[in-house]
Amino acid sequence: MESSVVAPAIVIAVTDECSEQWRDVLLGIEEEGIPFVLQPQTGGDLIHHAWQAAQRSPLQVGIACDRERLIVHYKNLPASTPLFSLMYHQNRLARRNTGNNAARLVKGIPFRDRNA
Repeated sequence: MESSVVAPAIVIAVTDECSEQWRDVLLGIEEEGIPFVLQPQTGGDLIHHAWQAAQRSPLQVGIACDRERLIVHYKNLPASTPLFSLMYHQNRLARRNTGNNAARLVKGIPFRDRNA
């Protein structure tokens, strides 16, 4: 899917209807006051999907997720080098802080410790 996003938002490429599993990440983004948009994505390489999402995002931050893993990417990074990678089995606080940090990248402020 190569649709462009007009409104400023983090683009999240969602495979396998995984958005509910990653709710803590979405809440972390909302806590920082940054909008996001979910875009359905067919299977494939999550790192590449996250990088493509960052390319489509006016805020230059993209996320891709499936049921087991979530990737945060930044437009200015090489396609093969995501900023954050998170496995679902990690605790809820790590998931929430990853969402906070994706939004903080947009704001240009320091990241939170993902495990604190």
